[in-house]
Amino acid sequence: MRLTILRQFALPALLALVWIATACQSAQRGGALSYRVASAPKTFNYLLVSDEPSLIVAFYLMGGRLVEFDHKELRYIPGLAESWRREDDGRTIELTLRDGIKFSDGHPITAEDVSFTLRAIYDERTASPAFRDAMMIGDRQIEDHVVDARRLRLVFPDVVASPENYLSNLAVLPRHVLEAEFNRGALRNAYSLTADPSQVVTAGAFAAESAVPGERVTLKRNPHYWKKDEKGASLPYLDQLVIEVVDANNAFTRFQQGSLDIHDRLRPSDYEGLRSQPGGKQVFDLGPGLLTDHLWFNLSEGALNGRPGADPIKQAWFNDTRFRQAVSYAIDRQTIASTTLQGLATPLYGFVSPGNRAWAATDLPRIEYDPGRALALLREAGFITRGPQDRPELYDANGARVEFTLIVPSESQSRRDMAIVLQDGLSRVGIRMQVAPINFNEFQRRISESLDYNAALLGTSATEPDPSSYTNFLRSGSPTRPWRPKQPRPATPWEARIDDLLVVQARETNPERRRAAFHEIQRILAEQLPVIPIVARHLTVAANQRVGNYRPSVILPFSLWNAEQLFVR
Repeated sequence: MRLTILRQFALPALLALVWIATACQSAQRGGALSYRVASAPKTFNYLLVSDEPSLIVAFYLMGGRLVEFDHKELRYIPGLAESWRREDDGRTIELTLRDGIKFSDGHPITAEDVSFTLRAIYDERTASPAFRDAMMIGDRQIEDHVVDARRLRLVFPDVVASPENYLSNLAVLPRHVLEAEFNRGALRNAYSLTADPSQVVTAGAFAAESAVPGERVTLKRNPHYWKKDEKGASLPYLDQLVIEVVDANNAFTRFQQGSLDIHDRLRPSDYEGLRSQPGGKQVFDLGPGLLTDHLWFNLSEGALNGRPGADPIKQAWFNDTRFRQAVSYAIDRQTIASTTLQGLATPLYGFVSPGNRAWAATDLPRIEYDPGRALALLREAGFITRGPQDRPELYDANGARVEFTLIVPSESQSRRDMAIVLQDGLSRVGIRMQVAPINFNEFQRRISESLDYNAALLGTSATEPDPSSYTNFLRSGSPTRPWRPKQPRPATPWEARIDDLLVVQARETNPERRRAAFHEIQRILAEQLPVIPIVARHLTVAANQRVGNYRPSVILPFSLWNAEQLFVR
């Protein structure tokens, strides 16, 4: 999804212990495991995903990718493509598919399917909210030329530093099933959760068995999946993998009772509760992951349903860099990390998590909690305070009371708790912030469609560790950029500079020059603060003892990255 990807990643020592402890398990065929998600998957069509549960189901579990990322070895490895080679021009990739690979219906996977998938990704009628942007180089597409059934030539419009980063985003779709809908311009309607599961043909480890929208998705093993274990047995081991929508309170109870097998992103209190219980559970703090939490203001302009899309008074505040910097100084990150999240988070000063050790800049300005500095910046920007010193009220130069509403997903107790700390910190500099918890679907609609909000609290999570993965998050025009999505052209010089640097880092093959370009992007965002970083949460995970080959990762999809190898003891 470009998505967020880094290639070198030093995992905590604890995670290494997890691999060692599980390395010698004897796998068994059959059975089912259940995995908890906080909100419902929306589609089996990975091209249309805009949320994490759908990404896990449609892309990671059902999608067969040309190139995969090995979370244990922390490197790209062959997937459906057995090999690929860069030509001397630096732009052409000669790619060869594995021999004999098949879709879940038994139909052969060929180079024509790869070519079809590229056309589907790039087609504007498909309107992929993430993958189209992820597969663009600047504003240009990758060309393909089919050589024969197993070989094709991919021609990039420019030299790219990591072609694997693009190949790992391409999960091959079945041309024989979807081409008719593609030709009608109806591909975006294919593979819905209400579709006949037998017609949802996949190339990944799992295929669709059934779906109850809003409640659960049940996946079954793909009998034609190409992978085998070291003894030659076909993978996956599981007959079924059930993805269940379970709220946090019920998840904790069900996990204790054993009716839920795998639980990622435990709440701090649940982590402590499970860790202190004797036996029966595998519980781990994997350290800072690639998940970050941040606040941003709606900087979008223009019409919304025939009326102004944003309050012009508030827009004037939000677009002032000094206002955003003042808000950042009013955030007590240390309290959020150590108290609100009970030590299971690290204060964050840039948009890249410190868990991304290969690419996170370490020399960014650290905006520590400092209400005095926040007030000084606000006064410099023309704001004034009234009322008693211990309960100030902030007004702009025109006498308007400074207040806004922060939306936060109601399903996330941790983010609701963070919002209370943010609210208290802003009140100390006279800013009145209301907290509005709303369900995640409505939250997504507001930040990506209606743009009917003032500020939002959410986060981002890299799917792999390469800098190009952050393109969706950063590029002008991206529908998933938080502060000003779907922007036809950069609104400011600094946004234009980021666009230019994204192109540089994507094609720069010299590691130091590429690092310099990506670090400059991080410095620009740390100064301009279109998103205000708060914390990088630790990834806390748990699985029942009956889950074999359990080797969780800090990178999406966390406990399911090796789902084809999981088994029931």
